[in-house]
Amino acid sequence: MSNPVDIKIAHINNQEDLKGSLDKDKVFEVFQRNINDILKGFYRLQQDWVNRSYLNFNDFDTYLILMYLMNKVYINYSDRFHYMSMEAFYSQEKVGIEKLNLIEISKDLNIPKETVRRKINYLQKHDIIIRTGKTIFLNSKGLEIQKPMATIENMASLLSKFSIYLSAEDWFGKALEKEDIKKFITEHFTVSWEYWYRFQIPYLTRHRAFFGDLESWNVWGSIGLVQIRSFIEEITNDVSTKPKTYGDFFLMNLKHKAKRGINASSISDISSIPRATVIRKLKTLEKKKLINRNKKLEYSMGTKRDDLKMIEKNYLISQRAFSDYASTMFNLMKFSKFSI
Repeated sequence: MSNPVDIKIAHINNQEDLKGSLDKDKVFEVFQRNINDILKGFYRLQQDWVNRSYLNFNDFDTYLILMYLMNKVYINYSDRFHYMSMEAFYSQEKVGIEKLNLIEISKDLNIPKETVRRKINYLQKHDIIIRTGKTIFLNSKGLEIQKPMATIENMASLLSKFSIYLSAEDWFGKALEKEDIKKFITEHFTVSWEYWYRFQIPYLTRHRAFFGDLESWNVWGSIGLVQIRSFIEEITNDVSTKPKTYGDFFLMNLKHKAKRGINASSISDISSIPRATVIRKLKTLEKKKLINRNKKLEYSMGTKRDDLKMIEKNYLISQRAFSDYASTMFNLMKFSKFSI
């Protein structure tokens, strides 16, 4: 199956190179075959990024809205075929953003309009968004909050590892070194980060819609990561139980009985969410049978059938979306005029 060509990628690439760009379906096949190893890096990247995001405001919705506004900046740059390095982008004192449309933000992020209004007012009060006449800017303080040094490190590690598996295919070519990927992202930052946010914003929005808030999702995810690590350790030691697809991985992980769970204090330490909030979210998740608690007050993932169908659906969508994001990045690095 041929994949539609993004007009921005088409502009970056030479037309003759477009024929050699990666087929996302083929990349996804490799992703599925090596899901056990790739997911370890993905969840390490995702958890670290989410936890750092929360620390900025102690509130996910505010950061999600700021991400949305930042991506408007990146998209605006790309629409004008203007690409900036990280150094150049963060050397700016402020950047202009499109006129704020609360209804549009509310609809795209599935956050109530009044909540969006309150968060926007918070950002203005703290001089992250500033107005000069009819013009709206994101100032240097807002830019600095978004500076993703640790995320780039983790992302480069993950993409490099993925490229090793892809290099076994004759259509991919050589694997990419971590340092080369880091250099590429920093030198072509705005376009690289636009595509990261294209993946990340819908990813967060899907989970927010199901769990009701991202704090609950992060608490649940912290529990899930303990179980996933235990499951991966088990299948590493017993290759006969290795799942064949990413769907099998999800279902087998749910059935896996980890020797240990995780308690509220550890979740709070990992996520930076206050312990009192963690306990409140745990009670709600337990009531919904999304998690189980043992006598040691340790939590593991629950198995409520109806809710798991939606969690599985989100999981399947997210893994395909991440594979497609990786394909886009590899196409940029291998076949564009920016190529490594």
